Amino acid sequence: ERFIAQNFAMNTRQKIEAFLIVLFSFIAFAAYHEGTGSTAWIQWLTVVVLLFYTFVFDMSFSGDSTFVFDPDADNWRRKTEAH
Repeated sequence: ERFIAQNFAMNTRQKIEAFLIVLFSFIAFAAYHEGTGSTAWIQWLTVVVLLFYTFVFDMSFSGDSTFVFDPDADNWRRKTEAH
């Protein structure tokens, strides 16, 4: 439980992203009207999909214990070698 709570805690930016995903999802569902031929819901769905992938990327690659880009192999060796 504690591991999950620590690793999946969201910061303010991620909470705003999640809120926008939910908000725009409701707007996309509300924009769909069968029989009218309107495609406005597709535009809102596109916004939701883009926000969703931004959110997944943000949760995956931003944090203290996540992906660290360091192109210098010597730095990596220093971090991982036994002292």
